[in-house]
Amino acid sequence: MANLQHIRRRIKSVKNIQKITNAMDMIARSRFNAAREALLSNLPYVAKTKEIMRRVMGQMRGREYEHPFIMTRNELRENVERGEGKFLFVVIASDKGLAGSFSSNVFKEAHDTIEYDGTGDSGSLDGDDENFHKKNFDAIKGIKPAPSRTPKQQRQMSATGGIAKTANRSGGAGGSSVSEAREYNDAAYIDGIELITVGRRATTHFKQRGYQIIKSYHGISERPDYKYAKEIADLIIDRFDSGEIIDVTLIYTEFKSAISCTPHDVTLLPIITDDYAKTSANLKEEYIYEPDVVKILNDFLPRRLATRIYGAMLHSAASELSSRMNAMSNATDNAQELVGRLNLFYNKVRQAGITNEINEIVGGANALE
Repeated sequence: MANLQHIRRRIKSVKNIQKITNAMDMIARSRFNAAREALLSNLPYVAKTKEIMRRVMGQMRGREYEHPFIMTRNELRENVERGEGKFLFVVIASDKGLAGSFSSNVFKEAHDTIEYDGTGDSGSLDGDDENFHKKNFDAIKGIKPAPSRTPKQQRQMSATGGIAKTANRSGGAGGSSVSEAREYNDAAYIDGIELITVGRRATTHFKQRGYQIIKSYHGISERPDYKYAKEIADLIIDRFDSGEIIDVTLIYTEFKSAISCTPHDVTLLPIITDDYAKTSANLKEEYIYEPDVVKILNDFLPRRLATRIYGAMLHSAASELSSRMNAMSNATDNAQELVGRLNLFYNKVRQAGITNEINEIVGGANALE
């Protein structure tokens, strides 16, 4: 028979945990409202920068001007085949846990994008058409993917060396570490990958797996600041302009509602002119830019890049707080249900003890007769 004192301690422990989860739920709700307001306030600015970008790209369509961050798909193909640069990934996760599957979903999306060439659902931060989705790298590098294999099957094959053998037969881009990084889970691929992490959990996760993290930001996942987004954008532009990296991908969680958040990956650089051909052709107004489009783009692109990164941070903050709010609410409800079950069990044990004592008294009385 269970010990009544042990059950009472268990009930007290569950109630204490319930108080903590309830407090965390209320804190997350208050912070979530602020994060959602910040996200909604930022949307008009993002929409305006998107419109300006399309108009500027409409002037660049004729290739009268050249810019190192803007290229056609054929030019991007040549850069990838040469394998002279690395792939940079900006991963935005959380600083703290107790947020359900928020961080694990981001990490799964990141690994699917980094190791398996974007088998996850590629998305856009604000619905832009200029994103060069990672699935197009298959065609660029002349690699034929195996559509019947899931990411889990790919991981299982890599553990046995199956993917490495497939790489030798598929005729990749010169056997460079970059092409191996995008397609095959091999130890050499880490040399072709660099990461910028936002959130302590993202830094810990990828550092333990041997990835090269060139910059990490902690303590800002719930309350993003634009200055950090600008700092990341400046770092990306410097490394891309120097040729150290040839592709920049942003991985974050898109906030849709308080109960729906989806991890996404979006390409920041380079900007593909082919993706703007249709949208820029529909623009009726034409503008004359002074001194020229390249000068305007040089001034505007860093701000546009920082805006997109800051928008992703706001999306991630709202998603993290909503996930924590839902997780703590469910934990509080589960604790309440567990307390009810323990109280019922406690009463049953106590009643069984009383019944047993009565039986012993009656038995003793009968023995004396």
